[in-house]
Order: sequence, then C-alpha cells, then structure tokens
Amino acid sequence: MMKRWMSGILLLSALAGCSTLGRPPRDAASAPVGRASGRICHDAEAVLAGVRRGRESALPGKDGCAGERLRYVALQLLNADGRPDLARLQQQLDLVAVQLRQEQSDGLVGLATLLSAQLSERRRHEEAVARANAQWLEQQRRADELAAKLDALRLIEQSMADKAQKKKIQP
Repeated sequence: MMKRWMSGILLLSALAGCSTLGRPPRDAASAPVGRASGRICHDAEAVLAGVRRGRESALPGKDGCAGERLRYVALQLLNADGRPDLARLQQQLDLVAVQLRQEQSDGLVGLATLLSAQLSERRRHEEAVARANAQWLEQQRRADELAAKLDALRLIEQSMADKAQKKKIQP
C-alpha cells in the first residue's frame, strides 16, 4: 500500500516537473520575452498596459518586434476617430505570426489570435455594411424610377382627361 502511494506521488511530481519545462517562471511574467535587433520585446501584459495607456503608436518599422506590432494593431482597432486600414493591420498581424513562429510567446500568440479574430469580425461587419448600403442605393434608385413612371402616367391621364373635355365642349 505504501509503495503505491509513493509511486503515485513520484508520478505526480514528475508530471508537475514536466509541465513547467519550456515555460518562463511566474516571476518573469512581466520581463521581456525576446529581442529584435538589440531591442527588448515585451510580453502580452506590457503590450496590454501600453494599449490601456492609449498612447498613439506609429507603424512599426521592419525591425519592430511582435509586441510593438500587436500594440499598434490593438490601438488602431480601438481608435474610434477614424476607420483603420484593415489591409495594413492584417499585414502587421501576418508579420507578427511569422515573428512568433521564430520566438514563441504564449501570451503574445493568444493576443495575436484575439486581434486577428477581432480584425476578421470588423472586416465582415464592414462588408455587411457595404452590402446593406449598396442594397439601399439600389432600392432608392428603383423608388426614383417608379416615381418617375408614376408622374409620367399622371401626365398621360391628365392629357387624356383634357382631350375628353375638349371633345365634350365642341359638339
């Protein structure tokens, strides 16, 4: 009985040790996760803190790290003043995906997935708005055509009524 308990405890401790391999310790959660061209790239918490501060971010250059790109995309998606260029944001997310394949960071991968889903939802919403707008314009054009036809029919009816009155007067 004691051997079973001991083997169970050993098995659980071995599994617990294996589950932490390859992951940074919890103390290093706010520490930088990678370097790009001698610059420090921050983890997801630092990126989200930058988004919360709301600093306007310039488009990252070619040497920008994944965190900078994700912060730029998040700020552009949250920006209510203008309509962001969705193609440029998708390009930035594609670059982030390439960078994250080279340097693995669980937090940034999750954030990139979330922003990608939000970007595709925004794109789908804008396409639906464009379709609805096109349908509205088509309906407006049809209504104008029908109004023009109705006016033409009223003129024909009026002219026929005028001709009928002239015939009654001339007998």
